Amino acid sequence: MFTPITLTGRVTADLELQTSANGTDYIQFNVAVNKGYGEQEHANFYQCVLFGKATERISKAGVKKGSLLFITGDLDLVEFTRRSDGSKGMIPKITVYEWSYVPGGKRAEGGNANAGSGAPSGADDGFMNVEDCGENGLPFN
Repeated sequence: MFTPITLTGRVTADLELQTSANGTDYIQFNVAVNKGYGEQEHANFYQCVLFGKATERISKAGVKKGSLLFITGDLDLVEFTRRSDGSKGMIPKITVYEWSYVPGGKRAEGGNANAGSGAPSGADDGFMNVEDCGENGLPFN
């Protein structure tokens, strides 16, 4: 069954093209989505995956760590085992069907807008600082 989802969030690590055992190209990445306000604010993390020709488009577009994306796809919950203690957990995984940059609307040095560039502006835009994410693009193991 198709479980549609749309979200806006920041990519937590640079993208890397991979090839499956059957020869299909794919890119898997994590997106941080802020939720709540004030002291209740926190980030939810979603694992995203793109297959086939969509990988070429996202690679050529220069999506990287910190890029703010609008994503539409199919949501699944996938079980995983934590390395630290062997306990089980669930992570939301999205098979991405469509994506686009979210226009930043902020002005870069020199007065040029970075709308659609995906480049972090450095301004407080209400989204988690992706530099706070660990080596795997998540704030936890």
